[in-house]
Amino acid sequence: MPDLIPRLQDLVFAKGDFAVREGFAASFVKLHAENWRQAQDHWERIVAQVLDSTAVEKEASGSRAIRQAVLGAVAVLDQPPLRNRCPICVSARPESRLRWRERSRV
Repeated sequence: MPDLIPRLQDLVFAKGDFAVREGFAASFVKLHAENWRQAQDHWERIVAQVLDSTAVEKEASGSRAIRQAVLGAVAVLDQPPLRNRCPICVSARPESRLRWRERSRV
């Protein structure tokens, strides 16, 4: 599936099928301490999760489904509070899991 998901470096404002805010990709990579490889991995994982959500029409397939998933992921990631953090990085931290467990007990 990574071959189908556009690379962060290829997301350009108003170019092609993906109308993404200028600077979105650079901002997402900055959240990963300028580690493009890690940012790309997290981007692909997020788009894959959105692909399996209600953000993508059930009857959509191929490039249409990918387009909807990419635009859905950008719409979520580009809004506060996620604009300043990566949900994959946050969920990977041990303290995040601990907080989630503590909240689930209440």
